[in-house]
Parts: sequence; structure tokens; C-alpha cells
Amino acid sequence: MRLPAVIIGFSFAVICTSLAATRQADPLAEQQFKNIVSFKGKKASELIPAMEFMNASLKVQCSYCHAADRSSDEKAKKKTAREMIAMQKDINDKNFNGQNVITCATCHAGKTHPTPVPPITGLEVRSRRSSDVMPDQVLSAYAKALVSDATPAGGSFKLTGTTTSQGETAPVEATYSGDKFYILAHRAKGDQKQGFNGSTAWFTGPQGVQTVPLQYAEQYVRESTIFLTPESLPKLDSPSGGTSKIDGRDAVVVNGLLAGTKSRVSYFFDKETGLLARTTFFYPTILGSIEQINDYSNYRKVGGVQVPMKIVNHSAEGDSVQEFTSATAEPKGDATLFDPPKQ
Repeated sequence: MRLPAVIIGFSFAVICTSLAATRQADPLAEQQFKNIVSFKGKKASELIPAMEFMNASLKVQCSYCHAADRSSDEKAKKKTAREMIAMQKDINDKNFNGQNVITCATCHAGKTHPTPVPPITGLEVRSRRSSDVMPDQVLSAYAKALVSDATPAGGSFKLTGTTTSQGETAPVEATYSGDKFYILAHRAKGDQKQGFNGSTAWFTGPQGVQTVPLQYAEQYVRESTIFLTPESLPKLDSPSGGTSKIDGRDAVVVNGLLAGTKSRVSYFFDKETGLLARTTFFYPTILGSIEQINDYSNYRKVGGVQVPMKIVNHSAEGDSVQEFTSATAEPKGDATLFDPPKQ
């Protein structure tokens, strides 16, 4: 049965009047709750949804910022939260006409601390500080695990296998001697060479041989270097110890700053074997830091030295993988091999 229009109109008016009354009855946040600072002047009904949004953005519970007495300022994190709310409002007011374009979730993305470096998909590198892990002892154990026989004086190591990056797999030949290296990849579009002679990094491309002085090529060099002696690991200032896991295996970690720089570094050593399993380097730029992660595995004894036969370089742009199938020690390596080719 259809209701008369007059009844429908009356009912609609009653509903609207009720909603208006509800809105009028909604007190301000500071009228209903104690010690309101950031949300002063907002409706009380908006406060709890805002709290839930922050919880979801940082993946925390109320107790992360609040004491049992929610009005208390006992926890320092509550003060920090207020500063962050003011910062968000300031950014949006100045840049986005007051619209919530930048929010807690923009930077935190489900973590209590924003990620300051471009993320590497699938990897989160963290270590727990541990006073039980002594950096000197870890490096000493690494030295014993790495070299079982006397290393041939001036020797080098030649490895062959494949290199994979950006979806392309190519045969590769690589020679390493101390901190020097020479890598030849037989790619579909032509051979690609790269090397480092201890002072200058270089690579071949469409424009011929390109050279890069070391001060501009540290990241590139450390991505390609294999650390075959404890001394070849870059020295650290104020090293500290920690623990972590890599692919489910326990690791001990040496953290510090690259000597004389502000670049953070972590060396991860397999707890069972003592061998280097991962290095992480954070390179500061004028806009933020770039993270570089190198994984080393499948060690094989070559000429008395444990050599990693698999190296994975992780970066925000993607992974590159070197898998070597053969390795030989060459005591009389060609020293000129690492120099840029003459054009």
C-alpha cells in the first residue's frame, strides 16, 4: 500500500530534524575529552576514527602513545604524535589546499618509523644490537673461516658462469685480485666490460670506454667487489655488534660507519660458518640515503680461499645475480687486465 504524500513528507521532515538535532548535540572534542590539543575545535565524534587511522597507519595499538589514563601526557610518543599531526596539517595547508593528501600512512606505511631510503622489494635488513657480539672476534673468526691455506702472493681468481639482470641472462667471466676486478659479460647486444684497478672504475658502452674516479664510483665498485680477505672489507668507525637472520639462518653482525664518512654499513656473517653472508651500504645524498645490499653464498674452496660462487646485488631498481660454475686461482695474474682499455 502506497503511503499518502503528506505522511511521506512529514516523515522526511522528522528524520531531517532528528539528524540536525544529532549534529547540534555533537560536542567539541575538548568538551567531551580531557587534555585535547591537536584536535581542539573538532567534533568529539571525529576523535576515535582519527585515533583508529593513526593505529592503522603505524600498525600499533592505543597503548603505543597513551598511558592507562588516556588524558595523561606521561608517554613521550604522545608529544611526538602531536608534532606529527601539526606537521601533516602544515604540509597539506601549504601545498594541497588543506586536503589530506599527505597523511600518517604516506610516510609510515604500516611501520612505527618512516622508511628513509628507497625500499628494496621483499627485503628488510635489520639487526638487533647485542653486547655479546664483539666485532673484533667476529672479524677474527671470518679470517679463519675464509683462508685455510697461504694465499698465493699477488694471486687472482678467475670465475666463469652467468649474470642475470633486467630479465637477461648472459655468460660471464670475472677476475678478482684484492680489491681489483675485471668482468666480461657476453650479452646479446655485444660484449660488455667493466673493471676497477684500485683507483679508477671503468665500463664500456655505446660511447666507448667510460672512466669514473673512485670518489664518484664507490657504490658501483662495492657492488662488484668480492671480499676475499678480511683486510679487503672497508674499515669501520665505532663498530658495534648485533644479531640477525638471513633466509632463516642465524647471523652475527658488525655495524658502523665507513671510516671518515657518514655512510652506515653492516656486515652479516653466517653464525655457523663464520663466512660473510651479506653487506649493506647506505650512501647519503643531498635528498636522502640510498641502500645497497649484496648477498654472498655457495662458497667453494679455491686455492686455499673460500670464494662465494653466487652473488646477488639488491637495489631499489631490481636484483642482479652472478652464479659462477667454475673458479681457478691464478698466482701470476695479469695486472694490466684491470686497467681501462686504450681507445
